[in-house]
Amino acid sequence: MNKDFYKTFFSAGIPFGIIMGLFFGISKSIYGGIASGVISGLLFGLILSAFVEIQKKKFKKISSEVTNGKKVIMDGGANHFKGAEGVGGWLYLTSQELIFKSHAFNVQKHETMIPLEQIIEVKTVSTLGLIPNGLQIVISGGIIEKFVVTNRKTWVKKLNDEISSF
Repeated sequence: MNKDFYKTFFSAGIPFGIIMGLFFGISKSIYGGIASGVISGLLFGLILSAFVEIQKKKFKKISSEVTNGKKVIMDGGANHFKGAEGVGGWLYLTSQELIFKSHAFNVQKHETMIPLEQIIEVKTVSTLGLIPNGLQIVISGGIIEKFVVTNRKTWVKKLNDEISSF
């Protein structure tokens, strides 16, 4: 198991376990709440971490197909906002385009391709105005695309480096 697996396990499992522990502690008993919180946090963290690892392997495997054989400069798990839904999937950066491909466990399955020459601005934003994990892409015509990514500052730098070559 790698570092990312443990990072996902703890960053998802601990908050989930605390919330569930408080919920069960209030509705049942303090000891039942603690036990339920620990068990639900461990299970949720394990299931989510396994899901992330499976998706990572899947999207790495199909990257050549998604990018039409273009060299991938950067890629990673992402959520693409389509209306109110944060559609989960994978984001790829090539020297010509930014491509998002959703995974199968979404209501709005889609693939979005943004040619780099159409990108006017790339900046970091906070999701819900609080969480510092957002990436905002402004495209010619005033279209705004928003993503949730890990290492958003690296995404901004890599995108701006590629855009500057146009």
